[in-house]
Amino acid sequence: MNLRPRVNEEPDINVVSMVDIVLVLLLFFMVTSSFEHQSHLSMQLPKAQQAAAGLPKTPITIDLSASGQVQMDKQPVPMTDLLGRLKALAAKDPQRVIVLRADKNTTQQYVIDVLDAAQEAGLTRISFATLSNR
Repeated sequence: MNLRPRVNEEPDINVVSMVDIVLVLLLFFMVTSSFEHQSHLSMQLPKAQQAAAGLPKTPITIDLSASGQVQMDKQPVPMTDLLGRLKALAAKDPQRVIVLRADKNTTQQYVIDVLDAAQEAGLTRISFATLSNR
């Protein structure tokens, strides 16, 4: 029978192991997440019941912000230069598809200006990018 009094040791948490686990989790999430931005413009796409299935070839992507700023294939383009650039692309391939990504707060006039430029350039295959409601 042991009659010596027990020495009360206070329990402690091994912080080094916990820090190792947190760093491993942080590394895991950094490696598995994607940091690619779709556009440099701050935009909120409108929602639709049905989204487009797929597009042929490489479409011409035109981003249109709520303030009327235009980007074509992620390159800023003044609205005055848009027609010239679209005509140059239409000369190479008149069947190319345009994907218009307009902010949901964009006025109709900006959208109509882009559609007019595309039609005048001879590009009539236009698709509107939306977010799925699902």
